[in-house]
Amino acid sequence: MSAGALRTLSLLAAAMALGAGVVLWQSWRSKELPSEVENLLALRNLPANRWVKYHEERPAGWRRQGHAGMAFDSRRGSLLIFGSDTHGEDWDNAVHEFAPRLKRWQTHDAPSPPETYRADEAGRPVAGADGAVPWAMHTYDAIEYHPQWDALVVMSTTEHNPKAGQVAGVTQQPTWIYELATRRWKPFENRGQASPSFFGGSSAYDDRRDTLIAYRSAIWELDATAGQWRRAASGSHQIHHTMVFASPRGTAYVFGGYRPTTTIWAYRPGLSAGEAGRWEELQPGGDPCPPYTIAPVAYDAKEDVFVLVVADASPGGSTKAGPSAATTCLYDPTANAYRKLPNAELEPLGMNYMMAWDNQHQVVFLVTGDHRGVVTVWAMRPDKRAG
Repeated sequence: MSAGALRTLSLLAAAMALGAGVVLWQSWRSKELPSEVENLLALRNLPANRWVKYHEERPAGWRRQGHAGMAFDSRRGSLLIFGSDTHGEDWDNAVHEFAPRLKRWQTHDAPSPPETYRADEAGRPVAGADGAVPWAMHTYDAIEYHPQWDALVVMSTTEHNPKAGQVAGVTQQPTWIYELATRRWKPFENRGQASPSFFGGSSAYDDRRDTLIAYRSAIWELDATAGQWRRAASGSHQIHHTMVFASPRGTAYVFGGYRPTTTIWAYRPGLSAGEAGRWEELQPGGDPCPPYTIAPVAYDAKEDVFVLVVADASPGGSTKAGPSAATTCLYDPTANAYRKLPNAELEPLGMNYMMAWDNQHQVVFLVTGDHRGVVTVWAMRPDKRAG
């Protein structure tokens, strides 16, 4: 074949490839791009200080659990839910992910059947056919995304799982690491030491020091370099609190507790993991927020303001009085003051630890749902200056 003929064939092949690429691009753009752009515009144009029902559906095979927790995956910009009721009614130990850009829920793997629950050779409670998955458990706020590891970290235990009294050989409760890239679980070895228990506790990621903070009765910090939990400071909270780290302030804030309160505790960590920090008790002024026990909380770093949804509650978080609505409050740490938002009431949330600030879209997301199986994702653009 002549050089001219080869050149002609090459040009023809390149043209065909280019044409196919254009067709694929137009097809992708017509199907995916408009919905993503529409969602992005919707998030950027949210009204200030009002909850907008961003997405609602009945996902197949699961429902939101009040004892579960949620973390924000800052690399993918998605919400990650893990946790279960476990009081003989639910055995969901799967990770559920919501992608705001696509308005899409995804379950990573099917829940493990209860008959696969057992203890491994190290005495850890494991589940699944290959024994590489943690049991279903209450996670509360003891769940966090670790950006340096690109992993979900679960720091709770199987304390309220009925299998705990039926399965022999469980001698330790590890912290669990879920690697997002491989979607595989592994126990945190903690240099062979027993991991501390944060059942009913809270956690936050300190991005200033690349350190995970966890809290129940005492502050512990995960020293990633040493591969070990280190006790940093004593504390007074027991269960049902929420911790949020305010990076611009270098401080973790603790909201709620077992008994109704409006007091907020601020914890400023030490310089390195395990070094003692300093507590400060805050009695906010401003427009009083109703006393609360359990409250989902998020910190908007752009506005330097916390968002929390509360309802009058009795000890333990049960709403015996049956409040007709949940109140949304802003907490301004500079002014040390609450502010009720007049146009941001929601139906009572019950037990809920599922709020996060999306730093990519700069909005707050709240996930709600109940036994009916409908899961609702709410979105808000906080603005401490707006009415």
